[in-house]
Amino acid sequence: MKTSIKNQIIVAVLVSQLLLAIGLTVAVVLYSRAQLLAGFNVMLEGRADSILAVIHDSEDASQKLILDRPKLNVPGRDLFEVWDDHGKLIWRSRNWQGTPANVMASLSPTFEFHQGESTYRGIVMRKATIFDEEDNQPGPPRNVTIAYAASTRELDRRIFKIGLFAAGSSLLLLLLAGLFAAHGVTRGLAPVQELAAEAARVSAHHWTFNPSQAAREKEELAPLANALDTTLAGLQRAFDREREFMADAAHELKTAVAILKSSLQLLIWQPRSNEEYRSGLGRSLEDCDRIEALVSNTLSLARAEQQADERRSDLQAIDLANHCEQSVADLRPLAEARGIELRCITSSEAIVKADPEGLHTVWVNLLQNAIQHSPTGSVVFLEVATSDPDTASVVVEDWGTGIPPQELPHVFDRFRRGDPSRSRSTGGFGLGLSICKAIVESYGGRIEIASPDGVGTRVSVTLPAVSAAGLVESSCS
Repeated sequence: MKTSIKNQIIVAVLVSQLLLAIGLTVAVVLYSRAQLLAGFNVMLEGRADSILAVIHDSEDASQKLILDRPKLNVPGRDLFEVWDDHGKLIWRSRNWQGTPANVMASLSPTFEFHQGESTYRGIVMRKATIFDEEDNQPGPPRNVTIAYAASTRELDRRIFKIGLFAAGSSLLLLLLAGLFAAHGVTRGLAPVQELAAEAARVSAHHWTFNPSQAAREKEELAPLANALDTTLAGLQRAFDREREFMADAAHELKTAVAILKSSLQLLIWQPRSNEEYRSGLGRSLEDCDRIEALVSNTLSLARAEQQADERRSDLQAIDLANHCEQSVADLRPLAEARGIELRCITSSEAIVKADPEGLHTVWVNLLQNAIQHSPTGSVVFLEVATSDPDTASVVVEDWGTGIPPQELPHVFDRFRRGDPSRSRSTGGFGLGLSICKAIVESYGGRIEIASPDGVGTRVSVTLPAVSAAGLVESSCS
């Protein structure tokens, strides 16, 4: 099931805004309630003080405290009661059963209770001193306790209105924030959608990838756009190279098969002697050998290129100097047959991680090229050196015909021949250097070719060297 990033972002923004709105609403309601309750308590204290002001001594000998009810100015729906300092009840509202016992036993100045369908909030003023202004002969100060309560219905209504207003305002702001978030997310993700649409148009027949400038200018999308550019360019080159390879291989095979077919047709065109048949079949066998060599080289190149793209774990530690000396010894008879001296110079020792057979193929191909393009009486050098502890290099150098400057950039191309006019006996297939390059790169090395002034050729192969400590560590692991 596909999901939308845009919808996920919008939902996340709306949920966060909703939580923020709920939090703000609750905070506003709680703060408003606290402030209103504080004001309500002040109102209760004021009304209790007004009751304290109308309490005075009776003018008879009993000196008891009385409440001057006609002078009392408090709402009739409020509840109150008054006790003297001896705990004797002076006055209690008719519609009240009295202050709960637990309130009088506690030291809290406020209390709440339910009566009927209403909730009441009250205060208790303990040990309040009365001042009788009409007493001409004041006695000792008299203390009273006053409990005064009023309905919180109006207070609750105001708190509800504040909460309703806060919730409505928050929902309105949430709606506006949602619209703004949807618009902003849609605009913000537009470059991503354009990038995805542009990438979706890429196929094996359509390699054009042109994301919008807005996508390239986005800090988060620029690396992705550049990576796609690089990846698609590499894939296109790989596809083009494969097409060229298949076309070139088919052409080479077709040519080799055509030559073989022509040789056989000439043999059966007319009766011939046994010697002529033997000579014709010999040439046909040579053509078959060429076809076999072409197929073998093509498979070797494909295998080497595949290994170059993988992390190889089958490599062995090889003494580079000794390995090169053996390859030179194998090709010395060929060089002597052409009147060419083959020299191997090993000025230092180096250990490299490689495949012995693959590395031997590299030296054989390079030395065969050097021998083939060197004049009689010349010298071909193979030198092993270490430029630093982590790098080993092998240089194959000859003083032959060299490579034209315009051909140097293409020497590693498949089926590329510097001399297209070679005969079947001397010409190759143009795969040798391609195979060498793929093998060397599969070992983590590199190969370079230079032909200064078009005279002679110098091939440099650089490989990672392995120290003795590295060999011990590798063998232990």
